[in-house]
Amino acid sequence: MSCGSSGRFKPSQDVSAIILAAGQGTRMKSKRAKVLHEIAGVPMIRYVVETALSVVDNVVLVVGHQAKSVQAALSAYPFLRFALQKEQLGTGHAVMTALPELPANALDVVILCGDTPLIRPQTVFTLINQHKARQADLTVLATRLQKPFGYGRILSDAHGNVMRIVEESDASNAEKKITLVNTGAYCAKIDFLAESLPNLRNDNAQGEFYLTDIVDMACKNGQPVSLVEAPDSFELLGINTRQDLIKAENLVRQRMNGGNPKSS
Repeated sequence: MSCGSSGRFKPSQDVSAIILAAGQGTRMKSKRAKVLHEIAGVPMIRYVVETALSVVDNVVLVVGHQAKSVQAALSAYPFLRFALQKEQLGTGHAVMTALPELPANALDVVILCGDTPLIRPQTVFTLINQHKARQADLTVLATRLQKPFGYGRILSDAHGNVMRIVEESDASNAEKKITLVNTGAYCAKIDFLAESLPNLRNDNAQGEFYLTDIVDMACKNGQPVSLVEAPDSFELLGINTRQDLIKAENLVRQRMNGGNPKSS
């Protein structure tokens, strides 16, 4: 059963993908790994995998919680590579775990979240193409939400340049009013990640190595950080609760019926 787009977007043979799918998802209140929860009868992780494979040829999936079950759910994709994150120490640590599994010819990597099943191939394609066109070390995929609670806020300077991303748990009251949010999707030069990730620190409210901190690192080092803003926030919905799952189910069924839902 195909749950992704039938179209093929191939921006470059030297771009790979990493999908983060190691978390437990405690807010789902279920013993099942979050990415195995189904949307329209299909585990949500399969939507993300099919989207990635429609854009790039090489995909590395970071697994952790119920790793064997996640791998079993993806047995229809024999060319996937898997990286085991034995301890869930944050998104930065997860990406670092995946880097050794990337093919030697890869120069850039697009990073996707396993719990954003509605993201479209065209959006990933645009993210990669803009990243390459701007010759950026790092490109952040953002969107605007009327109710941004729970999302990392994107902080910019007076000229609109991305400076850093602050997580909800670390944001000030003023920062929480920012509606431009991080979607968790990026495109980055692999050399940049290899240099930056070992320098991450976990002195934050969650005690984790945030991938978002590489934005601040890049800016301080004078390395270009680009931003691509997705106009339709519905496709970047992160599934964290049962309510999110119901919302995603409704949106997927609207798509199947030829609709073009939008939400924020």
